[in-house]
Amino acid sequence: MEKAWAEQAGLGWIGKHSNLVSAEYGSWLLLGEILTTLSLEADEPATDLCGSCTLCIQACPTRAITEPYIVDATRCISYLTIELRGDQTAIAHELQGGMGNKIFGCDDCLDVCPFNLRAEPTQENAFQPSRWSLSPHLNELSQLDEQTFAIVFHQSPIRRAKHQGLLRNVGIAQRNLKPS
Repeated sequence: MEKAWAEQAGLGWIGKHSNLVSAEYGSWLLLGEILTTLSLEADEPATDLCGSCTLCIQACPTRAITEPYIVDATRCISYLTIELRGDQTAIAHELQGGMGNKIFGCDDCLDVCPFNLRAEPTQENAFQPSRWSLSPHLNELSQLDEQTFAIVFHQSPIRRAKHQGLLRNVGIAQRNLKPS
């Protein structure tokens, strides 16, 4: 896991939400590594600066962060909407309600992290959202057939959810948004 190596390299620490946090850049990071046979001097591991803050734990809509530094992946909206396979019955009803209108991942714990307040958005074109990934229309997404899904999301991480998974997530979001 890159985040453990990044922590050991002094790039940041693993926060209470279990993501890497940089004091300088926050937790909106893209990690990568270079494998080499060079002998390099070891860096100082980073110091955990979360302190008594629990904003990420409080913000988690499904209570997936069960305690500081412990995430129950089976409750995490990112897992439920991206990795979990199956129809709507695969997701417990209580968790479906916590998903709100989220159809691919969740960053609520990162959104509230104080170290992200000064994070600068990237200008890199490859990371800019498309009309399909920035506030998409649920009704439009619900009408995508498998071929159109493959074309629209050809070079997108949204493919990871698969066509069936995205339609499941859209259906849950639509039900959550209907007035009771």
